[in-house]
Amino acid sequence: MPSRRAPRGSFPVDLAVFLAILATGVVLVLVGHVSPEALAGYASALAGLHAAWHHRPLGGTRRTPPEAPPAPER
Repeated sequence: MPSRRAPRGSFPVDLAVFLAILATGVVLVLVGHVSPEALAGYASALAGLHAAWHHRPLGGTRRTPPEAPPAPER
């Protein structure tokens, strides 16, 4: 499956955001404001929210529930 690549010379925003979040987590653990276990929990929750947001249907498209099976005849 072909993937879209950013044109040459564009700034990799996703990489910059990832590195900023990673650095923030490391600093918070080293300073002692957050335990590594709590940071792992926060990261898991944020990853779940990101996945739910990223895989949402496109605007205007709705998911339709599967049709109910036909009622049995008597």
